[in-house]
Amino acid sequence: MIVEEADTKARTRRLLASALVLLALIALNGSSALAESPTAKRRVIPVEISKGQNYTITGVKQDATAPKVVSNPNALVVQNAPGRIELVGADGGTWKLDVTLATGEEVTYVVTVKAAAPPQGSLNPVAAPTVIP
Repeated sequence: MIVEEADTKARTRRLLASALVLLALIALNGSSALAESPTAKRRVIPVEISKGQNYTITGVKQDATAPKVVSNPNALVVQNAPGRIELVGADGGTWKLDVTLATGEEVTYVVTVKAAAPPQGSLNPVAAPTVIP
């Protein structure tokens, strides 16, 4: 009887230790998956400007901008300067700018440019008119 009771206690301890190790592995795997997700940490800042207006983003790390066009590639003019980004609304549309601030925080600016008229088309040069003799 005493041998069976000791054997049962040892088996229970091994089972509990195995369960604890399994839970620790699951917790470590889950936390690393969350740490690898870049969108979980990124804060979104909406910005709305009108055509012709400018907006300045200050406190930016050097070369920390990755602009993405959502609609109308001619909607925004972006100029990088040391520690800041200058935005000028050129036409109606939306852009996203992934920015790393000087503090190390990664944020996404969603810039929407409002225009009274629909987009005017591309800014590509056209052919010159034909010469009239």
